[in-house]
Amino acid sequence: LLQNDIRIIKGRVKCKKCQQEFEMLLDLEEKVSTLREFVDRERETLRDRAPRAWIKPELPKYSKCGKENCIKPILKDIKKKAINWLFLLLSQLLSSCTIDQLKYFYKHTNNRPTGAKDHLHYLIYMSLLKHLVPEWFA
Repeated sequence: LLQNDIRIIKGRVKCKKCQQEFEMLLDLEEKVSTLREFVDRERETLRDRAPRAWIKPELPKYSKCGKENCIKPILKDIKKKAINWLFLLLSQLLSSCTIDQLKYFYKHTNNRPTGAKDHLHYLIYMSLLKHLVPEWFA
């Protein structure tokens, strides 16, 4: 992505408090670095299970209305093939997906959607990270 000068990842989000919809911008390098630090720090405790921060993440604050823990990605009424998996990974908001959306991901990555919810989320995060930064897993 960086070689193609893609440095900003965008996603549509909505404030749960004031219902305002807007486009959220994420710095690719910063968010990948944050994920790397998190995975390195938590590697020993992961054991094929997603940590609480991935299952029940603290949602971002919306600066316009000042409310904490209120920004969620807009996934309702979106076609499954249009889901921005990279945005969800980098924002660590994959838990906002429905079971059907997660099954769609598994279907198209040749994985079986079986196991506990924390295991399924772990597999999605690791699968997306392997595609994004394969050198971490070499």
